[in-house]
Amino acid sequence: MKKLFLSLMLVAGLAAGFTSCKKNDDGNNTTTHTQTFTLGDETYDINNAITVENIQYDDVVYNVLMFVEGDVVGATGGDAKGVIILFKGDIKAGSYVLSDAEYSFPKYFYAEIEADDIVNFDINDLAEDGDAYMAYTGIFDLSISGEEFTATSTDVEVVKASDEAIIATSSVDYKGTPLHYELAEVEEGSLSDGEAEYGIATAGCITYKIMILEQNIACFISETGDMIGFTYNGTSVPTGDLTDSMIIYVEEMDIEDLVLATSGSIHVEKEGNIYTVDITDATINGKVYDMHYVGTLPYFEFPF
Repeated sequence: MKKLFLSLMLVAGLAAGFTSCKKNDDGNNTTTHTQTFTLGDETYDINNAITVENIQYDDVVYNVLMFVEGDVVGATGGDAKGVIILFKGDIKAGSYVLSDAEYSFPKYFYAEIEADDIVNFDINDLAEDGDAYMAYTGIFDLSISGEEFTATSTDVEVVKASDEAIIATSSVDYKGTPLHYELAEVEEGSLSDGEAEYGIATAGCITYKIMILEQNIACFISETGDMIGFTYNGTSVPTGDLTDSMIIYVEEMDIEDLVLATSGSIHVEKEGNIYTVDITDATINGKVYDMHYVGTLPYFEFPF
């Protein structure tokens, strides 16, 4: 179960990084809920509530609801802390008795996530860091009304992943509208800078204001946490040779510090909901990048 937890945590951490602009005033302020989570005597503000959807592992789909203080990546990135609720299947309202039994869901975690853990999560790194906890008893309540979620927990006891003798209490108290992030179904993908090649971890489309213009961007995120993509017009990614698009590159998803390619070509094909995308000879900061991707391109709700 720990292997599954760690594999899914890296994907949840990826979503936690997409929070350089926050949805703090869209129903997330309330006088009846503290908008916090706790571990032991420490209390943390919930800066972001996020769902991470379509996490595929061993032919099973998982979904995550997470409550985060801090940003993992981007201009304000660093260490982020969070309570993460892992569902097997859809995120559904209910009153759940928590357990650390292998087949009991949802599972409740507290964790600290660093930028390096986003897409290359390592079980040894977690064991050495020793900051992750998993609940073995307690109650988690979730109600859903339209887009609004209310989440509370009672008498949650958690055990440290690296030392099961260390036990603490945890809680979450939240009411608001989470952001939603759907993971792509990646059939194949790679990004090369002429010196090294990395796999594509996920991909999708966002809307972002570059300079003074709002742009649609198809973006492809590598296993190292860097992103390459291109702008496009219209409500969906066009196909064929895209001659009017700008190729962009972003290190560690810091969209506020994107770099434009000075050359390069883009070709897109689509069959059903599967896109085949090739970015070729993109010159960026003195390097020449090539990207190949086959998979879906879901929409990211995140306002980078």
